[in-house]
Amino acid sequence: MKKRAYKAKTDDRFLEDLSFIVFVVRFNYRVVEGKWPQIKKAFYDFDIARLAKENPEKLEKFMAAPGMIKNKKKMQAVILNAKKCAEIQRAHGSVLNWIEHAKKVFEKDPVFNEDLRTHFQQFHGIGPLTSTWLESVYVSKKPYVEYKVPDKMGKRKKV
Repeated sequence: MKKRAYKAKTDDRFLEDLSFIVFVVRFNYRVVEGKWPQIKKAFYDFDIARLAKENPEKLEKFMAAPGMIKNKKKMQAVILNAKKCAEIQRAHGSVLNWIEHAKKVFEKDPVFNEDLRTHFQQFHGIGPLTSTWLESVYVSKKPYVEYKVPDKMGKRKKV
């Protein structure tokens, strides 16, 4: 099955997209997708200003939220990433401005400047593979990229 990932039009949507990736990594895509409306509600619709005020060590109310995937590291990543987004907003006006600025700087001089993957890896739960995927969304000439979700989630074979 093919899905489309659209470029976020607001900073809160960027945090939502980032958080979805964090939850999907090493987890079943369809389970996360099915629970996402409840997760989104629990995290205040990914309102950066509100989430950035939360303590990543005090997760009780998030743990108790209906439909929440109870993974402490993933929940902490959402809060820490909201704090990072708020920091970027203070420095650059918005996260989306920061992304556009990073793209322009890299395009101007790719030898001496970091690519978007490196910038995205500043976020908790985002590594080389997921940062490459995020980069593909934000450097695309289209407003979206298409990707394939496996019809069946197979079990890993033991080697």
